[in-house]
Amino acid sequence: MATCRTADKAEYAKLVRLNSSRIFAVCFAILGNAHDAEDIAQQTLLKGFTDIDELREPGQFGPWAAIIARNLCIDLIRRRKRSRDALNQPPNGQEPEYTKDYPELEAALRRLPEEHRLALMLYYFDGRSAKNIAQTLETSEAAVHTRLSRARKQLRRLLEPAGGT
Repeated sequence: MATCRTADKAEYAKLVRLNSSRIFAVCFAILGNAHDAEDIAQQTLLKGFTDIDELREPGQFGPWAAIIARNLCIDLIRRRKRSRDALNQPPNGQEPEYTKDYPELEAALRRLPEEHRLALMLYYFDGRSAKNIAQTLETSEAAVHTRLSRARKQLRRLLEPAGGT
C-alpha cells in the first residue's frame, strides 16, 4: 500500500483486482444499470489512483473507494435530474442484464428506498458482511441490519401475489 502512494501501477493493480467487484456492486445498487455501473466503477478506480494520497488509512482502500463510487453515482443521478432524465429509466431504452430473467425482482428492487436497496445488493449480490457494509456506508452495523430487515420485508411485500398467501 505504501508503494501505491508513490503511484506504483503494479501495486494499484492488485488493489483493483481485490476491490473491483465491490465497487461495481455499489454502483449497480445505486444506478440499477450495468452499463452505467461499469462506467462509474472505472471512473472510481481512476479517481482512486489519482487521489491515493488522500487515503488516510492504507488498509481501508476498499471502503474509501466505495465512498468515491457512491459519490460519483450520486453526481451522475444529479446530472440526469438536471437534464430531466428519469432516474428509473435506463438510457437508450436498455434494460439491466438481470431483467431478462427476473423482471419482477428488478422492478421490486427499483421501488425500494436507495439505502435499503444498496444494503441488500451489497449483502446478497456482493456477499459482504454487515460490518463491511457499515464501513462502506459510514453507518453502524445495527443500522445495516435494520436496513436489511426492512428491505427484505418490503421486497417480500412487493413480490407477493396480489391475493397474498
